[in-house]
Amino acid sequence: MKNKLIMMMCAAGLIHTATSVAQESGFTLTPSVGYYNFDSERGLSANSNDEYEDDETFFSIGAGYRWNNPWQLELVYLDGDTETNAGDFDFEQWRVDGLYHIETDNNFTPYWLIGAGENTFEEFTADRDESFVNYGLGFKYAFNEVVSLRSDIRGITSLDEEKTDAALTLGLQFLFGGSSAPAAAPAILDADNDGVADSLDSCVSTPIGVEVDVNGCALDSDNDGVANYKDSCPGSEAGAKVDSEGCYIILTETREIELQVNFANNAAVVPAEYFSEIEAVANFMTAYPATKVVFEGYTDSRGSVAYNQTLSERRAIAVADVLVNSFSIPSSRVSAVGYGEANPIADNETAEGRSANRRVVAVISATIEKRAE
Repeated sequence: MKNKLIMMMCAAGLIHTATSVAQESGFTLTPSVGYYNFDSERGLSANSNDEYEDDETFFSIGAGYRWNNPWQLELVYLDGDTETNAGDFDFEQWRVDGLYHIETDNNFTPYWLIGAGENTFEEFTADRDESFVNYGLGFKYAFNEVVSLRSDIRGITSLDEEKTDAALTLGLQFLFGGSSAPAAAPAILDADNDGVADSLDSCVSTPIGVEVDVNGCALDSDNDGVANYKDSCPGSEAGAKVDSEGCYIILTETREIELQVNFANNAAVVPAEYFSEIEAVANFMTAYPATKVVFEGYTDSRGSVAYNQTLSERRAIAVADVLVNSFSIPSSRVSAVGYGEANPIADNETAEGRSANRRVVAVISATIEKRAE
């Protein structure tokens, strides 16, 4: 039994991790009941063959003082009785204990204890006294500023018999002249009352009631640079240009962009080195989501009119496919048309002029009847 109690004491001591709170202080009064387990090899009875029974009940009362630090000192009186084969007898105990509290951030406070005292056994032939030291651990749980539940387990080692008893105690501690509640946490400054401390707040003047992120800045769900509470057009597409209300900026004119895409003679394949020209169109259309583009394809004057018409259409479609498939512009915003050898911009009698005429032009337009939502 003794070994089991010691193991329980050691295990309980490893359970709790201390953190800092304010200490309570004041006078304490602690009535308790408990169980006292005598070492079976004590031989205290009149008949040396008698053994004390385990878990004898006792009553105790302690009076002490808790300082405004981890320590408490108390004087304890204990009264109990035990039973042997020869009959019953009483025992009394006086002791002085020191308690060292392990600070926590809640009302649960474990503590270590150590002390010394004297037992008086009213045996059959005569009373007998013995000195002892005791040690152990326990806990308190504060119900309010005055009353705490208190329990501890301790080993009690006789200095005369060199035997060790054990005791388990449960009681109530009353605190007078102090407080057992944890100290209030320091006030956290939050000037704009958004729930983010000023020391962590990157936007210290957020209006009251506005939903904020972990940095204390107003949420911007569509990442358009306009906070949700100001955004009249939530759900803007990524990369789109918006006004101060979060709505798309609408073009008020049709723009024509000449692409620097040259095609080989009698070919409709877009050379990879010209993709950057098409990407510029994609970036512009991303910034203005309400726009649409028409690719106009042309040829030089060689070949038949019918053939050149088909070839110009193939060239325009080829550029449109690159815009849709390589730069993720929706096909609903893209169209292509061929104009054959019409509208030359250079002399078809020279190689340089014919190369310039083998071109594709991007015409971008937008509907401006209303602001895009």
